[in-house]
Amino acid sequence: MEILTNDYLNDLKKIKETIRNNQNKAMVIVNSAMIMTYYEIGTIINNRKTWGSKYIQKLSEDLKEYGGGYSYGNLKYMAQFAQNFSCNEISEQPARQIPWFTIVKIMQKSKSHEEMIWYINETYKNGWSRSTILKQFEAKAYERNLIEPKTTPSIKDDDRIEGLFKDTYVFKFLDKESTKKKKLI
Repeated sequence: MEILTNDYLNDLKKIKETIRNNQNKAMVIVNSAMIMTYYEIGTIINNRKTWGSKYIQKLSEDLKEYGGGYSYGNLKYMAQFAQNFSCNEISEQPARQIPWFTIVKIMQKSKSHEEMIWYINETYKNGWSRSTILKQFEAKAYERNLIEPKTTPSIKDDDRIEGLFKDTYVFKFLDKESTKKKKLI
């Protein structure tokens, strides 16, 4: 039996760190692309839809081949997302680096544009999970911050990336199986 040397163990550690770091970079890039895609889709929907025309319903049916990320409800969220934010806010803000349904929850719970931006920034800065954000809304963190600003320690990128791994929409965004099946038919 071969004895593991310190050199080998050090190499193994470096390789594992390299893999983890690059997986994390890939998740951030994919999430960012997905958020921008959803913003662009929302913009297109907002430019064309007329309420009562079943436009979004038809889109949802015609986009099934791209996976569950294009459901009727999610397309409505995309339209709301594009309506609530400018392209500059999305491309320059941390919104591209937090999970999609975290953004959706923030949009649903916020009373103003400024509140949405504040929660997005705080989520990014502090690495809040979706359940933590809901607790922050219950505690009226935004309102309290307006009265008495407090700083909180930032979290590690690994914690933020963990939220992206848990967001199934990132994986649905990458699902090319349904697209491959369509091409074979």
